Amino acid sequence: MKKYAAFISESRHIPGDERSRTNPGHGYPAHTINYTTVREFCSEQEMLLWVKQQDGFNSKNYRIVTFEEVTLKRTVTVKIEEDE
Repeated sequence: MKKYAAFISESRHIPGDERSRTNPGHGYPAHTINYTTVREFCSEQEMLLWVKQQDGFNSKNYRIVTFEEVTLKRTVTVKIEEDE
C-alpha cells in the first residue's frame, strides 16, 4: 500500500546567554538550529488536505514523498551439538 509523508524543514533561533554578550568567548552565542521533521499521512486525501492548508506558508519548506513500508523477515537457526 502506497503511503505519503512530508519532510518539513524547520528552524529555531536560540538566543545567546548574558555571559556571551558581556564576556566574549564565554557562555554560548545566539544561533539557529535547522532540523527536519517527518509527518506521515494515512491516505492521499489527508496529504492533499494538509498541502492545501500550507498554501499560505512557504511551500519550499516541505517535500512530499511516497513510500511503501518494508516488512523484514528474520530467520534464526540454532544448532545444538551434544557431547558424547
